[in-house]
Amino acid sequence: MDNLKLYLNCSVARNYVTENISGGTNSLIRQQLPLESNKAVDIGNLSAMFIGVLINFILHYSFCKSSSVITRCLNTKTVSRLLALIILVICLPIVILLLVLAVCYKVLCSVIIRRRDKNFVGFLDSFDVFWSLEGDATINVIGVIESDSPEELANNIKTKLQNITVGNEGIDKIFYRRNEEYGFYYWRKYSTIDFSQYVEVIELPDKDELSIVDLEDVMDEISNQSLPYDNEGLFKIYVTKQRVGNYDEERGEYGIMFVIHHSVGDGVALLEFLCETLADKQENSSVNMFSVPETRIYDTPGALIDMILKLCEIPFCFVDMIMRKPDKNSLHGPSLLGKKYFRWTQSDENLLLMVKEIKDNVDNLNFSDVLVTALSSGLHNYFTKTMAHVPEDLAVIVPVRFPKSSTIKPTSNLLLKNDFSVTILDVPVKDNRSLNEIKYRCNNLRKSADPLSNHYFIKLVSVLPKQVLQPLLNSSQATMVFSNMPGPDRLSICGGNALKELVFFVPHKGNTGLDVTALCYGGVLRLAASVDRALMADPEHLSYLLDGMVYEIRRLHKQYVK
Repeated sequence: MDNLKLYLNCSVARNYVTENISGGTNSLIRQQLPLESNKAVDIGNLSAMFIGVLINFILHYSFCKSSSVITRCLNTKTVSRLLALIILVICLPIVILLLVLAVCYKVLCSVIIRRRDKNFVGFLDSFDVFWSLEGDATINVIGVIESDSPEELANNIKTKLQNITVGNEGIDKIFYRRNEEYGFYYWRKYSTIDFSQYVEVIELPDKDELSIVDLEDVMDEISNQSLPYDNEGLFKIYVTKQRVGNYDEERGEYGIMFVIHHSVGDGVALLEFLCETLADKQENSSVNMFSVPETRIYDTPGALIDMILKLCEIPFCFVDMIMRKPDKNSLHGPSLLGKKYFRWTQSDENLLLMVKEIKDNVDNLNFSDVLVTALSSGLHNYFTKTMAHVPEDLAVIVPVRFPKSSTIKPTSNLLLKNDFSVTILDVPVKDNRSLNEIKYRCNNLRKSADPLSNHYFIKLVSVLPKQVLQPLLNSSQATMVFSNMPGPDRLSICGGNALKELVFFVPHKGNTGLDVTALCYGGVLRLAASVDRALMADPEHLSYLLDGMVYEIRRLHKQYVK
């Protein structure tokens, strides 16, 4: 636009000079000037005319060359964002009115439910509601545990569970029952608990011993079973009757599976629950998950300004979330069946050490950046080997945990809660899959206001009934979920029963039917993946993805460390 203004000004100047020379107003000027300067004036006017025509030609050429680019930019994302933002501002009074009416309706429902249900505790929090809108909302955990017998282990777990119900207000949520009425989910608490509902020994027919593949098949079966009390309960623990592998020793290794509804808490809270309740002792974890940096706005004026700018960015993040187009690839699109395939990598004692050494040898690199780079190569390996179309980028949902402020003193009581947000990271799959590119994208996401905007958006709309929330929070844009979790060094459960292996799987939401997870446990990094059968016909194809991730970690280690 500056070029256009300059172009018009130069055109006006050129016409003015031309008129003066042609004899219009030029005669007046000549009358005012001395006779000896008329010749100089004519030369000056001719020079000005020539310069004006030259500048006019240059600016006209450059403007015509760049006008299509400017027009294209203005007609796409910028204009769309501005229009969407204007529409949101215009609709803001209506939205506020609807939220006020929703709050009034929720308060009225609370009064009615309290009078009708004596076991009523309270409505679910915002992020607990987020995970109650889907049929598949359980975190599935598979482990291999050493014990004298599965029956003895199951009885010891029941005893442990019975002990934690006494005087532990922070974790009694684990025994709540989830119910729904008038479009709102709420907790119910009962005075008596049947612990046999929560622990079960399962036996596979025609099996003398179990392999890892058998455990994957068992996980598929139990993940589709109802939770205790007609699916109102929140968790269940399974122990296999058969051993994993054939051991002639007195103590054997058995499969153990935890199925926990995500409304109980996020992965970090559930690991803390496992460490502080069922485990004999707690170990500190050494790896952090994908999280936003802690901000203390009172430290420096710059931090306060950054926070203000981030708050101003929230409306645009919200608009971008609305305008984002769904992924188009072979792993995204169809309606999910609810039946899954499970796979995870076997023990590689050096994988965790490799990732840490890569992180230490590259400036400003995070642990999760290395894993996302490995994920990028794993996805490329999958699309290539299955001969499917390789997309340029793939939208990945990343859970983002908000760090606890260093000014808040930790409490001794364990709290089961969902203290997280979600954001979408565009992971390159086809080209430009370098570590530096992934680091750049991850850092931009950490600094952006997108996780914060999603956090407040979910909190805000949680006052609405589920009939409105289900289409509003439906996951239809991203292809997959990626989550990495810290884990303890080693755990022994219920009196010396060593938990030797541990992996976990996150639930699928909407038509996002693929998840990849990374868990550091016992000094070993294990990668795991589950996929809905509507998206993948052969479970071995999951191995293409996981093997590609392991190969990339080893390649990066060779490049940056060795």
